Amino acid sequence: MRLAPPCVAALAALALSAPDLAGASPWTLPAGDAAFVGTFDFEVADEEYLDDGGARPFPLEGRYRATTYTAAARFGLTDRFELEIALPVKQVTYTSDPVVLLPAPDGTASPFDYYQENVIDLSRSVTGLGDLRISARYQLFRGPVVGAFELGLKSPTGYAPPAGTFGDRPASREAFLADVGRFVAPENVQDDVTLGEGQFDVVPGFLLGWAGRHGTFVRLDTGFAVRLGGAGDELRGGLKVGQLVGGALVLYAGVDAEYAVTDGKVIGISVAAQDPELPAVEYGGVNNLDLREVRLEHDRVRLAPGAIIRVAPGVEINLAYSRTLFGRNTAAIQGFSVGVGMRTRLAE
Repeated sequence: MRLAPPCVAALAALALSAPDLAGASPWTLPAGDAAFVGTFDFEVADEEYLDDGGARPFPLEGRYRATTYTAAARFGLTDRFELEIALPVKQVTYTSDPVVLLPAPDGTASPFDYYQENVIDLSRSVTGLGDLRISARYQLFRGPVVGAFELGLKSPTGYAPPAGTFGDRPASREAFLADVGRFVAPENVQDDVTLGEGQFDVVPGFLLGWAGRHGTFVRLDTGFAVRLGGAGDELRGGLKVGQLVGGALVLYAGVDAEYAVTDGKVIGISVAAQDPELPAVEYGGVNNLDLREVRLEHDRVRLAPGAIIRVAPGVEINLAYSRTLFGRNTAAIQGFSVGVGMRTRLAE
């Protein structure tokens, strides 16, 4: 069955401007074509998912903010084989109320000086390059149903990796409690405000797509992430459904998920709160603290609807919203994204 021209335009728009660069398209670029995409993402969260249960507020009125600009390029090397490279510049900020976690030891000469010197401030901000991603895709078959194999690589760019609230040592609750006074100190605060997870991924995957003659399309993406550097390996998948409206607008909705299938290494102790809504002035010693051994692993299910607008031949704008529906060891993020993609012919 031959695709109608509006459907082809919709699929091209989706391939050029997808804000989630990991959710690549099985419709590869023809030989000699190139696509250049710039995407701006803004993420916010005031809740998190811990080991189980639903989302709960960050303690101490915590707030997460992240802005990312990603530059990406795709190149059609043959009619069935393409290469993509993407590099983000990020700023990640976490703010919360300062708190004193430990009371002054008995016999302290100046309790006021002690409390001044032991205020814990978890607020942090980092800016720099995020993870470099390189992907190669080979289209295995084409027609109304299109299938492609993908091999993705992710590499950190030298930023500081995540750690527990007070660093990556000790790695057990027992060791932490044995010398809590030494570890709970302002100069030890690190937390996981970071530009990435600081480890390499190798992700083979399979991409499947179907396009109807009336502008409807469906995409199914699957993959297995081999995560080096002690991180838990993951099963990954995504489903996206879209519809062409008129000749220049595509509306779509998608859901994607990541699920850790192996244990990641312990990267330190996280000091969470048993009651995250307790104000800082009511923290009395360690009574409200929940010590968690943080592992380099996470689960996540995310909803991501959006729209693609073709503003000129070969130029599209992608507007998207995303929300974390469920997770483990992750923030309950709401994201807003604007992407601009341009397709051009480099060689005949």
